[in-house]
This record gives sequence, C-alpha cells and structure tokens, in this order.
Amino acid sequence: MKKNRINLLINREDYQKYENIFERFKLSAAVLTGILTIIFISFYIILRNRFNTYEKMNMEKKTYLQLLTERNRDEAKINYIEKKYSDLKKYLKDDASSATYFEILSDSIKNSSESAKLKSLEVDKSRNTTFIINFTVFEKMMNFLKFAESEQFLNNFESISLKNLVIAGSNKQNENYELSFVGKFIPIKVEKNNEN
Repeated sequence: MKKNRINLLINREDYQKYENIFERFKLSAAVLTGILTIIFISFYIILRNRFNTYEKMNMEKKTYLQLLTERNRDEAKINYIEKKYSDLKKYLKDDASSATYFEILSDSIKNSSESAKLKSLEVDKSRNTTFIINFTVFEKMMNFLKFAESEQFLNNFESISLKNLVIAGSNKQNENYELSFVGKFIPIKVEKNNEN
C-alpha cells in the first residue's frame, strides 16, 4: 500500500511554486559554486605562477649578486694589471735601452780579457754612462787598458774617460782592481713594440 503524504500547512499549488524556487536556487548555487571554484583555481594557478616567477627572479638576483661580488675581485685584479701595464708602457717610453748597451759593453769586455768582470753599469736616457770593471790579475787589467784605447772599444762611445782606479786587498795575492769609466754611448736603434 502506498501512502500519500499530506501537507497540512500549505496547499499543493504553493508547494509546487516553492519547490521550483528551491530547484532554481539549488541550480544557481551549483552554477555559482562551479564559477567560484573555477575562479579560485584560476587565481591559485596565477598566484602560483607569479610566486614561481618571483622565486626564480630571487634566485637569479642572488646568483647575479654573487657573480657581482666575484667580479669585483676580478675587476680589482684587472685594474691592478692595467696599472702595471701603464707603468710598463711609461717605463719603455723612458727606457734608455740599457740592456742593449750592457750587451755591447759585455761583449767588448769579453773580447779584451777573460778575467774582466763588469761590476756595475748605469745608463740614463741620454745615453750617459758610468761603469766599473773588476780584475783579479794586474796584467789582465793592463791588457784591458790597452784594449780600451783601441778603435774596436772606442767605436761604442761618443766619449769615454777613465774616472778612477781602485786597488782592494791586503796582499799581492788577494788584490782586486777596479776601473771606473764615465762616458756616453753612441746612439743605437732598438726595435720596440710600442702600443698606443
């Protein structure tokens, strides 16, 4: 047996009308819930993407700051090298080419005597020079003095003169002889790699 429910509070027409309103309300609530869910998911995805972008940018910032810190050290080294290079260029510009004159003088001394030793050499930019030659044997020193008067030796200088003779040592066997010369070298063309 089928029982029918009887609604004693309202009549059937009003009930049908309220039921339709509630159906529409449920449908509207479901649609609104779906729309809000879609909006919420969209905002979540957008915020997550922005957060990921922010995190990525933050990581890049940290990386760049670290690279910048390391580059500061490299920049200091580059500045140091650049200063040294500038000093070297200035030195080469003002250099008197003393290595070339040292070589010429050394070769001349070796040609004259095996026992002669160049003790010191100073050459300025205008080629003025002072040098000291050391000997351990008196006869070798005398042979060098004869060689110093020869054209082979004098052709290296515009002017040269013996400045001083020093004899050092307590006895004849330990004596050392030093000849000091002053003069001016002849100009020599030296190839330089100048960079501007």
